[in-house]
Amino acid sequence: MTSSLAITSLVLSGVAIFLPGAVAGWAFVAAFTLSAAAAARGERAAVALLAGAMALGMWFMAPGGASGLLSALGRPPAAFFRANAALLDLASISALVAIGLLAFHRRGPVPFAAAVEAAEDIERGVVAIGRLASYLFVPMMLVILYDVTQRKLLDFDNSLVASVFYLSSTKLQELEWHLHGTLFCLALGLAYVHDAHVRIELVRDRLSSRTKVWLELAGVVAFLLAYCLVVVKFGCTFAWRAYMTNEVSSAQTGLSHRWVIKAVLPLGFTVLAASGVAAAIRCLAFLYGPPEVRGAGARYTGAQHATARMPN
Repeated sequence: MTSSLAITSLVLSGVAIFLPGAVAGWAFVAAFTLSAAAAARGERAAVALLAGAMALGMWFMAPGGASGLLSALGRPPAAFFRANAALLDLASISALVAIGLLAFHRRGPVPFAAAVEAAEDIERGVVAIGRLASYLFVPMMLVILYDVTQRKLLDFDNSLVASVFYLSSTKLQELEWHLHGTLFCLALGLAYVHDAHVRIELVRDRLSSRTKVWLELAGVVAFLLAYCLVVVKFGCTFAWRAYMTNEVSSAQTGLSHRWVIKAVLPLGFTVLAASGVAAAIRCLAFLYGPPEVRGAGARYTGAQHATARMPN
């Protein structure tokens, strides 16, 4: 079955960002409703979850989303969000979990099989983003090479400063860490999917397979997803304030548009959270799923980390 309703929801969320006032808020509500309808229709669960997450996220972040609706109702948005922050977080997570469970149930005769399919779809997206980000090392190395070469040439001929080829060393150095930070943040999810992160194996290797999977699930839910939620929530505010104030580098000759690199932080941790969701689904499939889907979580049962290799 095609994911037409979920894709329509994604498009509507993208359009709603540019709509004025409360109109945008209601458009995001309609987009979330479409994502729920996509789940009920049995469309691909990963796409329905993405559509629901985007609608909810934009509803909270866009100026015309929840803020526009509350203003139209005569409620001060800032005071409302402060008073109900925990409740809103819980309601948002519950809504997304409900969409996922509905999509798994309606997708096929075996809900766990649909869940594993969603995990595989999520991981494909995370891996694609990570691999695309990995190519940033090419411009990063070129910028470093240009910066170092330029500084050495200036030792012999200061007239280079007046030429069209001269670029401020401060700008170049900031661009270097911007590229490196973007690469790092967007590749975090890829590293987790391929088990390329650091593990402490001294205790884990002595546990049973089922206990290892329980440990992985507990770590994902209690630490990885919780931490990603905090970083994404405050990172979005961090980037939004930089955008609204037109923040620039603290260096006089540095780069402008500081909000761009600040927005990479919540984006990267959103990708990492997606990989955590996929891991949690695989763990649950191993613990509670029928025999034919338990293999999906087998990657967390052994000591494969010691010999793990990234794919070519």
